[in-house]
Amino acid sequence: MVFTPRGLMVTSVVVGAVAVATLALSVATDAWLFTTETMEHPENKTVNMVIKAQMGLWKVCLNTDFSKTPPVKIGGGQKLCESYDAVHTDTERVESQQTSFAIMRATRVAAMFPVVALVMITIAVILGIIGNIRRDIKTLLAAVISILGGLTLAVGIIFYISAINDEVGHRTKGKEGKQFEYEYGWSFFFAGMAFMIAEGTAVVFVTQFMQRNATTDDMVRIIPGLEDKLESTDKDENDDGATNPTIVM
Repeated sequence: MVFTPRGLMVTSVVVGAVAVATLALSVATDAWLFTTETMEHPENKTVNMVIKAQMGLWKVCLNTDFSKTPPVKIGGGQKLCESYDAVHTDTERVESQQTSFAIMRATRVAAMFPVVALVMITIAVILGIIGNIRRDIKTLLAAVISILGGLTLAVGIIFYISAINDEVGHRTKGKEGKQFEYEYGWSFFFAGMAFMIAEGTAVVFVTQFMQRNATTDDMVRIIPGLEDKLESTDKDENDDGATNPTIVM
């Protein structure tokens, strides 16, 4: 399938806008991780505490419920949404800390990577649009920045998963009546989609640049110093032909 220059231009803008919108929605929402932790009440051993948390990059919503042993619900839940700064989270690992709060502490470092990636991908899309209008090297620069933004996002996702696995693996499940379950939310999967779309955007930008500058004259005009190198290569070829004449018998 062959795209026309206009088709590539429209595709690059649309795909770039989708990448920015997807990642912005992922960063702004708080559905990255859902956790459920069951533990004994510290004062009343016949009552279990069920703590459900919905975590984002900046905010967490906690829902605490109580039940008797055997499980009989005796009270309504209390839901509280706070920013990570308002919730007490130690900077270092605490052995007696609840797993949900330990994950909040561990994942805060990874929050900066999606934000940086969002800024870089947004800049890449803007440069790509300007490059389409002026038909210059900004299109190639947009592709490079888009690739770097996608890699930054990938690093952030890896850090996020590693922090969760490290805390969950460190704390023994089922010990002293404690049980812990977790699952990733749609905000997390949107971040993964944004990574793939960002890399696709870079491919479109590169294809568009190569199609627009397919001749040698175009490459000489864009890449500084390429003309001197080509002239030097041609001169060397001519010199080789002069010093090695063909003898006709």
